[in-house]
Amino acid sequence: MGKKKGKSISNRRLLNWTVILGVMFFITVLIGIVFFYVRIRFTQNIITSSDYKTYDNYYVIITGNSDTDYWKSIYAGAKAEAEKLSVNVEMMGEGLDKNLTKEDYLRIAISSSVDGIIIEGDDDPEIQELLAKADANGIPVVTVSEDSPSSGRKSFIGVSSNNMGKEYGNQIVEYANEVDADSLSVMVLIDKGMTESSQTVIMTAIRESLVENGLSDKVSLDSKIVSSDVDYAAEEEIRDIFVGKEDIPDIMVCLSEQNTICAYQTVVDHNKVGQVEIFGYYMSDTIRSAIKKDIIRSSIVVDTEELGLNAVKAIDEYKESGYVSEIYLIDTKLANSDNIASFNMEGGESDD
Repeated sequence: MGKKKGKSISNRRLLNWTVILGVMFFITVLIGIVFFYVRIRFTQNIITSSDYKTYDNYYVIITGNSDTDYWKSIYAGAKAEAEKLSVNVEMMGEGLDKNLTKEDYLRIAISSSVDGIIIEGDDDPEIQELLAKADANGIPVVTVSEDSPSSGRKSFIGVSSNNMGKEYGNQIVEYANEVDADSLSVMVLIDKGMTESSQTVIMTAIRESLVENGLSDKVSLDSKIVSSDVDYAAEEEIRDIFVGKEDIPDIMVCLSEQNTICAYQTVVDHNKVGQVEIFGYYMSDTIRSAIKKDIIRSSIVVDTEELGLNAVKAIDEYKESGYVSEIYLIDTKLANSDNIASFNMEGGESDD
């Protein structure tokens, strides 16, 4: 009887702590949402106040990766173009509690009646539903980097997934023809936020390049979804590819800035430099340095500031005329040790 009573008390304590922690988590998220809602209202008041520079419109940028150089550069491009058009643009979530999700930011933006939304597209049904709600409320939405074509968005600004896949395929073919090996293994690291459509197109294009060059038997192709929405998850998941494994990939293809940097750091930490070739994405100081050291073989570079400025232009064009091109594709360039000196800006080439 005593044992049962003790067990009952223990269970009650566990339940009590679970309830307390749940309430604390809810309050934290609620405070974050209220804080950002008030911040948006404050910004909107600034737009119309005579004490500050006046703006005609207020746009927000929403992504699950606001802390990355990639999205900071997109924001910089959007902000520069917005200034020319008398638009105030803000990156939602920058420096705030990561408990707030893209869905939370979308709800805040919609309820605050912002004048335009720039967002990283998503397959998530809830995101699609919220984007449709924004459209129904008269808020034009432009997707950037990843698309949500069935959501009611007005335009997509990004790169061609097919062209990206072909470029990575060409790089694999070039390397396979250089080395004396009977077989090569390729691991493609796919960001969790990438839409299923983009994943399929890129992988198909890589496979087609291998087949066209007679390398489908020599080169094995595999992929791994890597989390980007949880702190340090990407580092741990990429590290797991190496820990306790005899067979590690000969080539790692990285489809995001974060995965490129994590792969580079993991290869260095596990003394695999020279054993694993890295084909990356984007250009930052870290990636540039790794290319110079021949740790990253190459990186596909997109002008991220151009992504941002075109997103602002697209919303402005739609608000002015009621029409806008459904898709704007931005060209990419390949950075390697031969031309790295020309890439002295994040996300783009030098003007020299």
